[in-house]
Amino acid sequence: MTDDGAAGGGSGAPREHGPPPLPWLLRRVNQRYRDAMGAALRGAGMADLPQPGFWALVALSRGAGDAGDLVAAMGVTKQAVSKLLDTLVAAGFVERRANAGDRRRTDLVLTGRGRRAVALIDGAVAATEARFAAELGAGPLDRLRATLATLADPLPPRAREPADTGATPHHERTP
Repeated sequence: MTDDGAAGGGSGAPREHGPPPLPWLLRRVNQRYRDAMGAALRGAGMADLPQPGFWALVALSRGAGDAGDLVAAMGVTKQAVSKLLDTLVAAGFVERRANAGDRRRTDLVLTGRGRRAVALIDGAVAATEARFAAELGAGPLDRLRATLATLADPLPPRAREPADTGATPHHERTP
């Protein structure tokens, strides 16, 4: 056995002193969601939906309407969204439509297949969270969700108000 845990059984987590690093734990929890969503989609004949497509379809179902919205919602580049959209359109999950008010824009609309995929994803998420609630209890799961929502906010509450340092904020400086 090596010190990094490369040999032997267990969870596959690297052997380290102290608690596992938070990114490792978050990845493992995320993997439980992805496994459940993937299994639901494969069971419905939608194995052609790539994993990043899970998030894109859900974002579209929650109000994202174009590629720019997906870039913001998913935190990826325009190029990554463009490539993903090509895949989603070719597989029949999403349609591109000309925007009636601005001919330079293209609206993204879920197809029937895309809406069915979102329903499967939502069901898999709910089932996974029900398992988490059974494992942890509802209170701890609710606290975890609230804590993660705070951490996921790009601007933590303490950073929303500028510190009184006497310095002019960067965005107010003149060149």
